[in-house]
Amino acid sequence: MTTTSLPARLGPTHQLLDSTIRTNLDRLDITPGQAVLEVGAGPGEITARLATLVGPDGSVTAVDADTSHLAPTNIIDIYRRDPNRDLLPGTTDSYDHTVARWHGALRDPVDVVQQMIARLRPGGTLALATITPTPPRIYRAPDAEDAHLISDVMHHVRRALVGPEGAGTWTGDIETLLLESGMAGHCVHTDTETWTGGDPGCRLLADIVTHLRPTLTRLTDSDIDRFGALMAEPGVLLASYDRQFIHARKAA
Repeated sequence: MTTTSLPARLGPTHQLLDSTIRTNLDRLDITPGQAVLEVGAGPGEITARLATLVGPDGSVTAVDADTSHLAPTNIIDIYRRDPNRDLLPGTTDSYDHTVARWHGALRDPVDVVQQMIARLRPGGTLALATITPTPPRIYRAPDAEDAHLISDVMHHVRRALVGPEGAGTWTGDIETLLLESGMAGHCVHTDTETWTGGDPGCRLLADIVTHLRPTLTRLTDSDIDRFGALMAEPGVLLASYDRQFIHARKAA
């Protein structure tokens, strides 16, 4: 099931957020036979995990602006939708759970959240994965200039991934939005890792910078090349982007 012809757009935010989603899925108590909506499905790793949880009698509706990496099955339905232009699939009370990751700047994130809540059945759970606006923390670098460069590049990368300051967090007051929309018992779980140069986290950062290089117009080629070299140096120690997993239950 596919609608809306859109250009391919697979962002590296999935690589940053999927580990947080995997870690926290058990908090949603997804059981066999249930229906799950996944917004921002990306390459489909979490989609496959959700399909395993709901089993052959359940269903997973996976939504993304680029569905080229997803394949429908007897459990998984695929919808190509741009949340800035298209309504999410489903009708009122369609899903037992909704899992959504921030995967690009939204003109009206509050509307998207309200659509997800409206499609939840009474007692259903909503989970939102985000990258927080917390400034990068550099614990160790060869010198102060390199530390400043790492921080500057990470700042520009975050803007490229989730938008300007204030974006990437669905709304500035998610607690009020959830309460006013009939959601209760919301919890926020924050995940931060410490990465050393040469380890998978720093290699991921270097790969993301390479992926985004054409859009990082405020950085010079020498800055980007130096950043890549620093991400391979064992003497570099930094904190990952803060990632949040926010979940709440719709009133029964």
